[in-house]
Amino acid sequence: MVNQGYVDVFADFKKTQGFDVSVIALSDSELDVNTVQDYITQYYNDDPMLEYVLLIGDVDGFSEIPSYYYGPENDVTDQKYTHLSGDDFIPDVFIGRISVDSAYELAVIMLKTIAYVREPLAYNQDWLDRALIVAGNYSNTPPIPITPKWTSYWLRDELIDYGYSSVDTVFYPPIQQGAPYITEIIDNGVGIVNYRGWGDANGWHYPEFHADDVTGLNNGWLTPVFTSYVCNSNDFANNVDPCFSEAILRGGTTTNPKGGVAFIGPSDLHTSTKYNNVINASMYDAMINHGVVELGPALMAGQSGLIKEFPNQNEPGEAQEFYFHVYNILGDPSLQVYLDTPDVFSFTSNNVSSSDGYVNIRVLSSSGAPVENAVIAIMNGNQLLSKGITTRDGVYANNIRVDNITELSVYANKGGFIQGHHSVDIQENNNQILQFKGLTLLSNGGHSVASFGSYTSLMLNIKNKSSSISTAFEASLNFNEGIYPSSLTVSVPDIAGQDSVLVAVDDIFIVGNGNYNHNALAQMTDQNGSELFNICLNIEPMSLEIKFANDDASPSTTINPMIQINNYSAANYSGSKIVLSSLSDGVQVVHNGQQDLIADIDPFSNEHYQTDYSVDIAAVSYGSTLTFLIELTQSDSVFFHQEIELQIDPQNENVPTSPSEYGYWAYDDLDSGFEQKPSFEWIELDPSYGGSQGVEYLLDDDDHVNINIPFQVQYHGELYSEMTISSNGW
Repeated sequence: MVNQGYVDVFADFKKTQGFDVSVIALSDSELDVNTVQDYITQYYNDDPMLEYVLLIGDVDGFSEIPSYYYGPENDVTDQKYTHLSGDDFIPDVFIGRISVDSAYELAVIMLKTIAYVREPLAYNQDWLDRALIVAGNYSNTPPIPITPKWTSYWLRDELIDYGYSSVDTVFYPPIQQGAPYITEIIDNGVGIVNYRGWGDANGWHYPEFHADDVTGLNNGWLTPVFTSYVCNSNDFANNVDPCFSEAILRGGTTTNPKGGVAFIGPSDLHTSTKYNNVINASMYDAMINHGVVELGPALMAGQSGLIKEFPNQNEPGEAQEFYFHVYNILGDPSLQVYLDTPDVFSFTSNNVSSSDGYVNIRVLSSSGAPVENAVIAIMNGNQLLSKGITTRDGVYANNIRVDNITELSVYANKGGFIQGHHSVDIQENNNQILQFKGLTLLSNGGHSVASFGSYTSLMLNIKNKSSSISTAFEASLNFNEGIYPSSLTVSVPDIAGQDSVLVAVDDIFIVGNGNYNHNALAQMTDQNGSELFNICLNIEPMSLEIKFANDDASPSTTINPMIQINNYSAANYSGSKIVLSSLSDGVQVVHNGQQDLIADIDPFSNEHYQTDYSVDIAAVSYGSTLTFLIELTQSDSVFFHQEIELQIDPQNENVPTSPSEYGYWAYDDLDSGFEQKPSFEWIELDPSYGGSQGVEYLLDDDDHVNINIPFQVQYHGELYSEMTISSNGW
């Protein structure tokens, strides 16, 4: 298939999204899971920045890519490929599969994906702010579940509150023959299709919409993302071939596509309502309320809901492990789901000169606001020349080698935006005989990236383009901000014609002044003050998370605080001084008078540091939150600061539980010394244990009963006279 060129075209497209892409073609002798696993594991070990894996091919037949099988029912799963570090079931990379039985089907899916990212509104301006929710309350044995529709009503309300213009629903009951309704709604255009109910590899049964019904769709390039939280709907190794998810993904032709652009669902035939509900709700909560819109992370957020809601289902074979295996993605796992109609980028750029290749791109939203953290990819044909993220001012800058290049293609990417494209012409500067060819970083400790709060030295590569010698001179280098000293003199030696030299810039300090602008711009001028080059020093963006690691904080005690620092970047912050101060009443921070704590914070590290402070906590209440300021300094310059909180939680069962956000405290009969302590008296109702006057409610899976309360109860400010008991947590 690589020879067909489809994979290479798709790889080039992913480069425009800022990805470094490697294509691995397997031979017939390598078609087993161990070989595929070895490729992925080795790549991850060589480059821990690996984020996404995309498998292309079905589990058998044309372009075979094998998969794992999990559990007693041999459920097909690609998730085991992602278990690269440790012995847990949490993915270390995100994985998806484009399951195809022909090269033509591959072309269809890749064209769908590219069009979804680049031109989603080409045929309809409004379809992405509409959604379809399908649900069925059905079981072949009593009791009949009710929460598939409840979950779906919740999602409908969430999407409408988010800003969707319409959210159509097709529910069973009353509708069983759902295909005509579902087909019409999808054909009119919806960005999301969500299902909860009853199904298998053929598709959804209540209401009915099967793989065979995909051929009846006529939605063209309006290809939604399908999320199907129902048994077996994504069993891409099933004898039903194509299964429902494969039919959705492969639907249509290269000129008249149909179906969807991606599909999430489980392969197992006997998933449980209560767990599917949680995955459904948690995934959409992450997308709608927390901006997690790439499919891989969004699915993981959904699965992680089980860790929160069912913390005790953590043994081998239990719910957490099971659902982390059987839910898989068909399609590109890095696809960013459009929630509502996406925004569009506008671009401004400088005049790029051939003498320095300095590019300064600014991206704005449709309202003219700067777009921070957009991923910029600068391409020459299919070659990725430069990539990075924009500052809070919406700027990405860098020096690019532009020899023999006449035009650059600039792409901007961010969730909630259509991929933007901008062309920049290279202006030939024939009046300048010197050319800046790039810089080499010589940071303290030999680190490969420039970091805030660190000293670094630079080697500037300067070429003489002419055929005659360029005589030596003293040049000035002036930085715009964030560098000390901001101005310095560098010596440029004689340079023979067509030759290059390295010019040293020694011991500059990268100041973290709070702005954290990761593009430091310097202008080099000659001895006459004439501009030579614009030089951009890219500084690794700050990505630190600091929190207390103490679990012994109690009222009226003194602790020696330990902090945990997570560094999520390639930056190295060696020799950093940690400074702690209090921002809350009821606590005093005392320096122990010993030598300051100097921390070496390595790239991509997670370390604990024992500070040289004591924290005296007054007689504050349990449940109190004490706020501190932590600063990291270098050479008495603060390059990072963050407020961190210390929670005063109960240390044993003899104190009340901390208050909720509403303000409720929880007291039990073991909370000695508190006047709110209740008296405990057990009244037995179960006749098996000598009780009487009780009513037994036999609740099966997803069952519930409403019970009248003999008196009104006030809870969170509202009065209740009825309560619902449910078997699955609702």
